[in-house]
Amino acid sequence: MIMPPIPVTKVKLGYTPQSEDTSIDVDVLMFQLLRQLTPQQKAQRVRHFNQATRKLTLTGIKNQYPNASLSWVRQELIRRCLGQEWIEILELKTKISQTEEKFMVIDPLELAEQIATIFETLNIPYLVGGSVASSLLGESRSTQDLDLVISISLSKAQQLIRVMEAEFYISESAVVEAVIAKRSFNIINLASMEKVDIFVLGDDAFSRSKMSRRQMYRTESEKGIYIYSAEDIILQKLCWYKLSATESQKQWRDVLGVLKVQGEHLDFNYLTQWANTLNIKTLLELALKQAGL
Repeated sequence: MIMPPIPVTKVKLGYTPQSEDTSIDVDVLMFQLLRQLTPQQKAQRVRHFNQATRKLTLTGIKNQYPNASLSWVRQELIRRCLGQEWIEILELKTKISQTEEKFMVIDPLELAEQIATIFETLNIPYLVGGSVASSLLGESRSTQDLDLVISISLSKAQQLIRVMEAEFYISESAVVEAVIAKRSFNIINLASMEKVDIFVLGDDAFSRSKMSRRQMYRTESEKGIYIYSAEDIILQKLCWYKLSATESQKQWRDVLGVLKVQGEHLDFNYLTQWANTLNIKTLLELALKQAGL
């Protein structure tokens, strides 16, 4: 395979590489290569990033405790990924057959497709967001959980609980409270111990716009999943960046990654309109400058 030469590229003043140890030329090349990938190739990258992270965690546990049983390794994985309080809850609900190590190496897209099938069966509109969406649309990175947004009523919530409780930890009271208050609730896949954050769609105009502009993303499977549009994941992550001090650098890098990959294909009028409404205009302008746009 012949690798393309590292470009000598003129970029706009203010262009910023994704990390301090990366030169501008290498950064530009990296995003040139990312733009050439098919949606299916990008999906494979997302799968591999997250599977590799979980495998490294498992390897670290087994090297630290070489004589531990698989059941104990699984408990330690739960403790590290979710917290001590989840061990007893998940152990009580998980079948013995699901303690095999292969179930512990999570594939977030496979899980997203599994949950999407449930939502579609119940006619619950949804979209996949968070770092999964930004990885598919921009620069890939591992994620600690899967984020989804759903539009759901209380009656549908009861149906959802009944369908999901066989394969997921799901709290009826948490779901009902989230639907009423338009907040989020968590579910946990019992096989993989992967946490999923599910946000109930708000009544505000931006929430409605995000759902109406969701896009079908075709992964390796023919079915595909609905994800945020590129513009909406940029805006959403800028809002999260503004609110979150601990996760701000991850959010900012995700934003730059989407901007650099999508480039001139973005609807800049839409971005500007909502940045003004959401009071993140200054952040958007800075992100555009650092992305060379």
